[in-house]
Amino acid sequence: MKWLFLSLLFIPSFLFAQNLNFINNIVECSDSIQTSYSLDNKIPKELIVAQAIIESNWGKSRFAVEGNNYFGMRTWDLTREHLKPKENPDSKFGLLVYSDLCSSVEDYIKNLNTSDKYSQLRRIRTIELTLWGKVSALALAKQLENYSEERELYIRKIINQIKNINLK
Repeated sequence: MKWLFLSLLFIPSFLFAQNLNFINNIVECSDSIQTSYSLDNKIPKELIVAQAIIESNWGKSRFAVEGNNYFGMRTWDLTREHLKPKENPDSKFGLLVYSDLCSSVEDYIKNLNTSDKYSQLRRIRTIELTLWGKVSALALAKQLENYSEERELYIRKIINQIKNINLK
């Protein structure tokens, strides 16, 4: 019994270290990718980390482990390398497979910066930069209703995650 109690004391610190490592890896990729971006093309790292946490379950999802897909990025072009959802193997889409974590982060940033689905996010980013010279991850998170079928619930999850992580 004493051994069980002592072993349980170490689980939280191990998980904390694992989660901190996950966050650091996402941030390192984000910083490296966005280093040459102008401010009006940058995505706040808090938003990137929050979505990676939610979409990949801290990097533990099947799509993250087998395909380096940390953002649930889909493709309907099934000639591209992809993984099908196990619960829906006949789906008309697959989840993209990336060579590494940073390739996933880069494609996610490109998606937010170019897809018509996120034109409002880009508009809010421009307004924030014009008014305050910086961009709030929380303000941009509110523009992600098209990112997930959960829509408003998804936005609340992302906002809560942003509030729970501290990247300062």
